[in-house]
This record gives sequence, structure tokens and C-alpha cells, in this order.
Amino acid sequence: MDEVWKSRMDLLASEKETSKVELSSVENQLQVAKDKADKWSQLNDDLRAQLSSVVAEWDVLGMEYEALKSKLDTTSVDAEEMVAQYKADVEASKTRLKTKDEYVKWLSWRETLKEIHARGFDLSAKIKESKTLAIEAKELYEHEGVEGSKGSEGSDGSSDESSPDEDQA
Repeated sequence: MDEVWKSRMDLLASEKETSKVELSSVENQLQVAKDKADKWSQLNDDLRAQLSSVVAEWDVLGMEYEALKSKLDTTSVDAEEMVAQYKADVEASKTRLKTKDEYVKWLSWRETLKEIHARGFDLSAKIKESKTLAIEAKELYEHEGVEGSKGSEGSDGSSDESSPDEDQA
């Protein structure tokens, strides 16, 4: 029986050795798994930090976008106001120019009538009318924005045509 016990002891020792080897193998596998888990955990932490950084950067960009949009809206309103003012200035300038043009036409007509009178033609009634129209045109020019008489252009054109014909006669 001793031998039976001895063979069982040998068997148990052999199983013990096998168990130690298996335990060592499992411990190695566990260590490898733990190392992998640590690496994945570190990678996870790195990715979370990068994500936090990107989210913070996104928030900053969002605030910058809103600030720029607000500034653009304000600038657009200012630009529209400037354009409206420029248009008003252009219209006022056009009106002044038109009034001044009418005034210059009346002055020219008056001078033409004076020259005709100086050559012996009696156009005193027309000169008097021209003086009255010149005064009205000057008042229009000084008040800016009030237009001169449209019918005066026809009179101006006809008197320009009559002067050369009368000079030639």
C-alpha cells in the first residue's frame, strides 16, 4: 500500500506541478490583459482630453462667429445708412446742378437779348421778362431743390436761333 500512496503522491505532485504551470500561464494572460486594459484606458483618457479640447475650441469658434455676425449686421446697417445718405446727397447735387443750369441759361439768354438790343433791335419787353425770369431762376438756385420753369427751355432755344438769323439779316 505504500506504493499506492506513493504513486498517488507522485500523481498529486504531478497535478500540482501542472496546476502551477497552468496558474503561471493564466497569470501571464491576466498580466497581458491588464497591460492591454491599461493601454486602452490611457488611450481612452487621451481621446477624452482631445474631445474636451475640441469642444472648448468649438465653443470659442461659436462665440467668435456670433460676435462677427453681430458686427456684420451692424456694419450692414451702417453701410445701408451711408448708401441712403449718399443717394440723398446725389439727388440734392442733381437738383442744385439743374437749378444752376437753368440760372446760367437765363443769364445767357439775357446777355443775348442785350446784344440784340445793342445792335438796334428794340427788345426791351423781352429783356424785362428775361430779368424777371433770371431773378426767379436765381431764387430757385439759392433755395436748392426748387426746379425752374420747363417752358423756358423752348424760349431759350428759339431766342438762340433768332439771334443768328437776325445777325445775318
